[in-house]
Amino acid sequence: MSLNGIVATALSALQTNSAALNVISNNVANINTQGYAQRTINEQTLTAGGQLEGVDIADVQRVVNQFLQQEQLYAGAGSSQYSAQTNVYSQLNAVLGQPSDSTSLSSQLDAISTALGSASLSPNASASQQSVLSAFQQTASTISNLSTQITGLQGQVDQQISSSVGTVNGLISQIYSLNQQIQTASASGDTSSGLLDQRDLAIQNLSQLIGVHISQQSNGDVSVSTEDGVNLVGSTYAQLSYSGGASNGSYGPITLQNINPVTSAATGPAQNLDPHLGSGSLEGLVQMRDGSLANFQQELGRFAQQTANAYNAQSNANTAYPPPQSLTGRDTGLVSTDSLGFTGQTTIAVASQSGSLVSQVNVDFDTDTISVDGGAATSFGNTVGGFVSALNSALGSNGTASFANGALSISGSGTNGIVVEDNASDPTSRGGTAFSQFFGLNDIFQTATPSILATGLSASDAGGFTSGGTMSFTLKGPNGEIGKQASVTVTPGMSIGDIVSSLSTAFGGAATFTLGSNGALSMTPSAANTGYQLDVTNDTTSRGDTGMSFTTLFGLGQQQAAALAGSFSVNAAMTSNPAELPVGQSSITATTVAGDQIVGAGDSSGLLALQAVNTSNQSFAAAGNLPAATMSLDDYAGDFYQDIATQSQAAQTNSTTQSDRLTEAQSQISQVSGVNLDQQLSQMVTYQQAYSAGARILQTAQALYDTLLQIPST
Repeated sequence: MSLNGIVATALSALQTNSAALNVISNNVANINTQGYAQRTINEQTLTAGGQLEGVDIADVQRVVNQFLQQEQLYAGAGSSQYSAQTNVYSQLNAVLGQPSDSTSLSSQLDAISTALGSASLSPNASASQQSVLSAFQQTASTISNLSTQITGLQGQVDQQISSSVGTVNGLISQIYSLNQQIQTASASGDTSSGLLDQRDLAIQNLSQLIGVHISQQSNGDVSVSTEDGVNLVGSTYAQLSYSGGASNGSYGPITLQNINPVTSAATGPAQNLDPHLGSGSLEGLVQMRDGSLANFQQELGRFAQQTANAYNAQSNANTAYPPPQSLTGRDTGLVSTDSLGFTGQTTIAVASQSGSLVSQVNVDFDTDTISVDGGAATSFGNTVGGFVSALNSALGSNGTASFANGALSISGSGTNGIVVEDNASDPTSRGGTAFSQFFGLNDIFQTATPSILATGLSASDAGGFTSGGTMSFTLKGPNGEIGKQASVTVTPGMSIGDIVSSLSTAFGGAATFTLGSNGALSMTPSAANTGYQLDVTNDTTSRGDTGMSFTTLFGLGQQQAAALAGSFSVNAAMTSNPAELPVGQSSITATTVAGDQIVGAGDSSGLLALQAVNTSNQSFAAAGNLPAATMSLDDYAGDFYQDIATQSQAAQTNSTTQSDRLTEAQSQISQVSGVNLDQQLSQMVTYQQAYSAGARILQTAQALYDTLLQIPST
């Protein structure tokens, strides 16, 4: 080898080991940098014409394991998903407290029973009545506040979703931009660019929000998609949109639109991203907002509905002492031209303040006849308006009856009061609900939306809805899938049956709507849409002078539960006058005549009957995670708390499992890609020594040159 060859070899050693030391110094400098993967140097022999010419760096490689990298992304997404859910559950549990707390639903029901039992000792004492009303008010407040808190939590979660969508868009744009820069670097031979670390970190951050799958491309790009293959970053990139906020109590989907990076124009149709989130905090938040919290709201709404119906059924069978001068019912959604639809017999009595009978009006809905004080029966038209007109005439100078805005009102003249008592052997019923309760004449609990959904309406009844009113619906799956979006517009002359048929037609087989014999409307999704729920996104219909929409009247849509529970309250007439609390029960027989006592002072039978409501079995329809069942209100309240506890514990367990999985993945990645200081220092010494050796060779070559130059020429 010539001296020039020795010098070239020494210089290659200096350059190569200097570059290697630079790589080692970068590794050491970034030992604590998040997302940094160590670099290793691959050396190669330099040759020329088969002769050794020194050493060179073949390439600098970034040490990564794609399998472990993907596992870290999956584990990180799962951990974020359940962590987000656990955080929401923590807030919910803080609101709920423990089932044994004095503010729990079970404790409130027990407080009602206790107050009713105590009041039965002195039923007409104002202190007793106020104590009972306070217990009812506390229960109503607990239900409405809890519903409001759950709705508020849904709103908070929705705000997090809106914020996260913006973050996702930023990360997707960043990853696409880094892809372009890395592609350029790779084309120039740079395979260890720091841009790779930035991109991996961006992908990790994205996976915290959405479960992602990555695929390495030969040009240095990384394609990023959801776990089930929806493109996020590739030749195009995705842009997410979400308007945020509830529409008529329901939340819309997150949509994804692919963007052409050259023109910035949308390419292809937009799609619903909700079913493709897979995992990540966005999936956890959407599951909590539309799944868990919505389910708990459904369960609470069902509890509120049955609580109202159970106590109201008994309170309408009771009466106050002295009898209230006026009984004004709720908005039933009925109009005066609706068919009456009642069977059975009832007595509407006018009584003095001392509880003695002044006059009685006997109504036989089986024959549509009415009689006064045992007199001859006269017929009335089988419509709501026809009955009310006949009742008003029958009351004569002793009272009045009117029906407006869907509500029935009956009043006694002067200081006289009103008592309603069903015939024990032939009680009244419309859709399964007794006369007084159906109209809400003596309710304890009130709600803004009907708790009685068996309307008693039939398909042949006139619709009564203002022409042009529109209903819009979304049939949504358990993972946010949109099964069907449909709308129905009310046209002139449509009957109730016509509207129901139009609903089924609009859904095109995705769901069918059926009006039961009791006037309750049910929605049944098709086999392909099993488990899907109905959201009412808009309803501008209005029935006659009631102002009640079609979906409110029939309780359609998941949001009805929140509306019912959120508006739960005690009858304002009773709170303003506790003496109207129905503490007793009337006694009217076939032989009762004017002057007979029908309501007695000191009668506590009504209180005792109300006390038994808490432990008597009620029929609960399926709601949320709870199946249809027959049980007491107290037992259902217990199941409600148990369901939340079970779901909360499951989220916590999953969070721990996924966190452990993430820790293990990070540990394995650290072993492969992380910077080991001892290893780096050892390599640094090796390269330093190699550099020094190269320098010595160069010095030796220099000495040889000097010696040769000192030899005299001949």
